[in-house]
Amino acid sequence: MTARVAPHFAAFARTASPRAPLYARLGAGLAVWPGLEDLYADAPGTARVPVNLFAAVHYLLLADRDAPLARFYPNLAGDTPATGDPVPAFLEYCNEHSAEIRALVATRLPQTNETGRSALLVAGFDRLPAGPKAHLDVGASAGLSLMLDRFAYDDGNRVLGDSALLLECSVLPPGRPLADRLPEVTSRLGLDRRPLDLTDPDDTRWLEACVWPDQADRFHRLERAVELFLADPVPVRQGDAVDDLADAVASLGPGEPVVTTSWALSYLDPVRQHAFVEELDRLGGTRDLAWVWAESPELVPALPVDATREGDDLTVLGVSTWSDGVRSDRTLARCHPHGYWLHWLD
Repeated sequence: MTARVAPHFAAFARTASPRAPLYARLGAGLAVWPGLEDLYADAPGTARVPVNLFAAVHYLLLADRDAPLARFYPNLAGDTPATGDPVPAFLEYCNEHSAEIRALVATRLPQTNETGRSALLVAGFDRLPAGPKAHLDVGASAGLSLMLDRFAYDDGNRVLGDSALLLECSVLPPGRPLADRLPEVTSRLGLDRRPLDLTDPDDTRWLEACVWPDQADRFHRLERAVELFLADPVPVRQGDAVDDLADAVASLGPGEPVVTTSWALSYLDPVRQHAFVEELDRLGGTRDLAWVWAESPELVPALPVDATREGDDLTVLGVSTWSDGVRSDRTLARCHPHGYWLHWLD
């Protein structure tokens, strides 16, 4: 018998209110709604999570912005979102669109490509020797992190770069820069088991739908990032983070290979996490390369963090390098998971 999803909505409602008050209120209402389980009737185990239903409804609203429910979504309602109880409107919308929602929940999985994490990766790149870099992003989703050299960054003291998309990342200690320079990226490639194609409007809409509507700034910077991508797309291929890693590195163009992961390894089980690091070790024994990682030590025990950061529940930024077959690991900073702040540790 398939486990009920209602308890997950109740738990979500208890924990999400600081970051997503709209979804927290909806989660509490859905947890006691008799129609909830039916929406997940065709969904596999990996899809039976609250955020998948929320993304499915958001996906429909992005094409149905005149629906009464859309007035409760800050990213869709502009400066005047509705302030009443959103639950009745949400349940009515689910009843009216149950077949569409049920199909989406059964065939989609939550997918994010948080552009703010590019600030963390830029900080990591800055700790590598200057020179041309060949960038491979593993768990690339739609490939937006591969455009990290096309964004601009404000660390609270200065702006680095010139771009239509400015990412803000406050840095501690005060006065210390996020980075001294943008990386010189000469080739780039993304690797993802289920990549999204931003030249397909449907894929773009799903990616936008997975952003929580309370976080309108994330939604709008994603829109700008997609515009930059479409002006000059970057390549992303389908493949496994472990089994296809060597081929992906070999496919890079000129430049020192730099592999990046940002909140990607937590989607692998611990055995595959260790297999990923072991594969990097094997490749590093045959050629010089680097790995810039922004991950949670609590969720990724395979991370080469220093002993004081093991089990840390925040995002930790680090760099691992292989030179002449010798590996070196450095834990650099604690960070916000979406790149809003960075606190240097070294």
